[in-house]
Amino acid sequence: MTRDVIIVGAGPTGLWLAFELRSAGLDVTVIERNVQRDIRSRAAAMAAGSVETFATRGIAQLFIDAGKPIHSVHYGSSATRLQFSKDVLGTKYPHSLMIPQKKTEELLIEACKEKGVHFLLGYNVVDLTQDQSGVTVTCQSEGLAPVIYAASWLLGCDGTKSIVREKAGFDFPGSDRDLSGWLGDVLATDPPEEPLSVNNESGCFLMQPLGYENYYRVTGVRLDRMKSAHESAPTLDEVKAHAVSATGKDFGMHSPLWFSRYGNATRLVSNYRIGRVFVAGDAAHQFFPAGGQGITTGLADAANLAWKLAAVINGRVKPEKADSLLDSYNTERSLALRAIINGTLAQTGLYAPENVRQRALADVVYEIIAFPNVNRLLAQRLTGFGDPFPGREETGEPLLGRRVTHLEIGGGFDKLLGAMDVSSFILINRSAAIEERLEKATSPWSHWIKRFGVADGIATFDEQWNGVDAVLLRPDGRIIWASMRVVEEYIAGVICWSYGWIRHLIYALSDWLQVSKKWL
Repeated sequence: MTRDVIIVGAGPTGLWLAFELRSAGLDVTVIERNVQRDIRSRAAAMAAGSVETFATRGIAQLFIDAGKPIHSVHYGSSATRLQFSKDVLGTKYPHSLMIPQKKTEELLIEACKEKGVHFLLGYNVVDLTQDQSGVTVTCQSEGLAPVIYAASWLLGCDGTKSIVREKAGFDFPGSDRDLSGWLGDVLATDPPEEPLSVNNESGCFLMQPLGYENYYRVTGVRLDRMKSAHESAPTLDEVKAHAVSATGKDFGMHSPLWFSRYGNATRLVSNYRIGRVFVAGDAAHQFFPAGGQGITTGLADAANLAWKLAAVINGRVKPEKADSLLDSYNTERSLALRAIINGTLAQTGLYAPENVRQRALADVVYEIIAFPNVNRLLAQRLTGFGDPFPGREETGEPLLGRRVTHLEIGGGFDKLLGAMDVSSFILINRSAAIEERLEKATSPWSHWIKRFGVADGIATFDEQWNGVDAVLLRPDGRIIWASMRVVEEYIAGVICWSYGWIRHLIYALSDWLQVSKKWL
């Protein structure tokens, strides 16, 4: 039996890919070496962009009920924290969510099983081969003979030490660790009332509720020992001593669930795709865990790839256009991850200033981030709403490739969020004058496009929508076409990789608007 897709790795990235692809009607099998979930939830912060992604598929409340909303985030362990709000992020969920990775995975596994995803637990991938028609994977479980599975496509979501990445021959360039910090989960008799982040001559110390049985996530970098080659986890006494040194108190920390060390190794694959094999999440990138962006980036990888691969497998893309659409996954996510990595490297410098000049720079940055426009810029970047996108700067179209934000339909966000799915595009029209022509231009693709018009009560609350009459959204909620009235003329900026029907749709939209076409 040849499956449509095999996914290796049942972390958040692999599970979200499985959920999306199965929602598109594909046969999906997930292979995971662990049978039980690891209690060490290294990733504990789910950004607002990730919560909204879950909302587009109707399951966000499951995670909100299991976690704790946090309405601010540190930047480089700054005491002045970035503030979230509806105006800043433009979403129904203007907050991060503290939730253990173990719980996130449990909820996603249950959602996948309800969809009909197949799981193979307790098996390690030991080898793979591919040709033009598919991929075969050899798996091994302790005490059992190797088994071989075949699929049309293979997705490696198996972490920073990815076997899929290694066996398929992906290049993973970058830098090794040269400093380390620690993190863990503890109980506390005298915890801070609000999420705490401190950075001073002792180093940095962060503490905030985990959203799990009254545990608190604590993280730190001790400046006088950050270059040491630590192999063992810190003790509770060491963590409490650092807390006292950095803040003056130990918060009554006790009964640690676990402690571990982490480093600042930074790597990004040269290409997210080799033939019929893709990588995503930690298998594709590794960086310092500043701002809790690990799950955010992995889920964004999954959201980007899923609808494109589903369109190809389900035959909605002409065969000669399939590769260009699938390659756009690498184009878009590589650009986004380079920006994210630059941001984490910058935060590393703030976390761990090594001299008086770096300390002065950190102090200046901490002062600047209190300004509203800087707060907005950095908050959007850390929460998954501010990724760069190919062609945005060149075309001068500020909405190109952005997630749709600061827009409500029928008095809220739910109507639009509820309309999104992995196989549909959405056309939003704010102008009665063009409604009839828009409907006529898009009628050949009516079974793939959902529409919202003036009668649906479209409201916007940000200057980015000034002059924008209509937008077309991809299945992942990103804007790929916008019409704008500027000096009584329409100007459209279009990004498209010439894949099947959507190319003709863009032409139809552009033709009736009598606008210039810009193809990247």
